[in-house]
Amino acid sequence: MSFGIRYLIDRLFPTNYGPRVLIGGLDHSGKTTLLYLLSLGEIVTTIPSIGINVETVEVSIPSGKKFKLTGWDVGGGCAGPRQMRSMLRFYTPFSEALVWVVDSCDKGRLAESVQHLSDVLSDIDHEQKDSPKTIPVLILANKGDRSESMPLDDVRIAFSKAISGRLAAVYKTKAILDGPTGLPEAFDWLNIAVEISKSNKPSEPLTSADLPNARSASTLAQKLGSWLHRLESDSSPTDFLTQFEAISLPAWDHYTHIRLAYIVLTTYDRQQGKDIIFTGIERYITQSPETKGRSFHFTMSYFWIQIVHFGIRNMPPPPDILTSEAYHPSPDDLARFLLINPHVADGNLWSDYYSKDVLMSSKAKAEMVLPDKKPLPSLVIRDAIKSFGSK
Repeated sequence: MSFGIRYLIDRLFPTNYGPRVLIGGLDHSGKTTLLYLLSLGEIVTTIPSIGINVETVEVSIPSGKKFKLTGWDVGGGCAGPRQMRSMLRFYTPFSEALVWVVDSCDKGRLAESVQHLSDVLSDIDHEQKDSPKTIPVLILANKGDRSESMPLDDVRIAFSKAISGRLAAVYKTKAILDGPTGLPEAFDWLNIAVEISKSNKPSEPLTSADLPNARSASTLAQKLGSWLHRLESDSSPTDFLTQFEAISLPAWDHYTHIRLAYIVLTTYDRQQGKDIIFTGIERYITQSPETKGRSFHFTMSYFWIQIVHFGIRNMPPPPDILTSEAYHPSPDDLARFLLINPHVADGNLWSDYYSKDVLMSSKAKAEMVLPDKKPLPSLVIRDAIKSFGSK
């Protein structure tokens, strides 16, 4: 299953777009802001990321050359650092470096950041048993232009134990448009470090470690792998919608719901798509013998529509597409959507937003009920971010 995912990532995000670099760190450390600064040359307002922000960027380095890389900004918007760690673990086997972003103004969370990086590196070492400690680690002490930021030496000392014996470096950076940012020097080091580490990379495909948690990265990887395999032999988007209309889909499960939402929302606008999904699912449940005993759940359906629509808006154009117009994924691009938004394969994702009592109430089944744990991801700021890329 891991080999199948590796094949798709190699095909959809080829290495000629530069090394694949994971970008991690605590929430609000500035990961996404830095990625968009490198990609768009703009400072944009961001929100805690859900899923993956993927951008192929070229960073000017002191030699005058361009360091091209594909940055995978791993969000913890679903469940904080724990979710981020699971997502990092999922993508580590396909990556060539790790960038860890630290808010150098937040001294109170410095120890927490060190601990999470230590946990992530421990996971990486466990996966790369034959050659541990080979992946380069670049720590960016971000927001270094502010008066309340910690001295760089304090950040280095704090992380010294976590990166001991590794190919690692700590640089002071700042997300500003005018003046030095520290990014060219930092990524110049990373460019060299990636080249050094290549000779130590194992040639055999790596597999995720077995984890006991039912929502762990290994479980998600297995499910996602089975979905991608299933997608290869599934009907075309047009035929899938025809089967849906004819109440003749081969299965009625979470994969079917996600594929249905994705195809409809990439074929129609959100309002029309939402109506089609609501009406169609209610009719399907009523008429299909496979769904006997089930009932239509309004809030659950709305939740997944929101999550899938947010994921669609989160998809950057493939690096080989050069257009000044807003990019919109096609119904045939589900494999790429799943690789960028693997959290949609988690059928229990709703539990990050709703308590069971609220979501399973009779009111939630009949009408839209707002989450009681945290708000659903907003599309407003994400759409604003995307508009910068189309300028």
